[in-house]
Formats: sequence, C-alpha cells, structure tokens
Amino acid sequence: MTTNLKKCPKCDSQNIVKIFYGMPNLEAFLQAQEGKIHLGGCCITDSDPEYHCDDCAHEWRGKEKRNG
Repeated sequence: MTTNLKKCPKCDSQNIVKIFYGMPNLEAFLQAQEGKIHLGGCCITDSDPEYHCDDCAHEWRGKEKRNG
C-alpha cells in the first residue's frame, strides 16, 4: 500500500510502498502488479528493508535519516 506519510530518505519522493516478504500468493502478485507493494523475496532476515521507493528504487528500514 502506498504510504503518503513517509518520504524516501534518498530522493524525498512520496511514491513508496511496503515490501512484502515470503512466498507470495495470487493476491500479493496482483498487488505488486498494481504497484501497491514491492515483492522482497522469500528469504527473510532481521535486517530486511521495510520500504521501497518506486522513483529511485532505494530501500530502507524504519526511520532512516536523510543523507545530506
């Protein structure tokens, strides 16, 4: 789902989506095609990013501080 309350820490875009991890079902594939989520893969770790910027492809976890 697109979250307008967050901005990309790299480019300030608000065109961001949550990253979905795990084996996607049909609904997840359809949401990814619609740009509502970004598929992050099946392997899950403790340091995986939570958000994906659709404009610059930057990915980050939680509240990342803007560089520069």
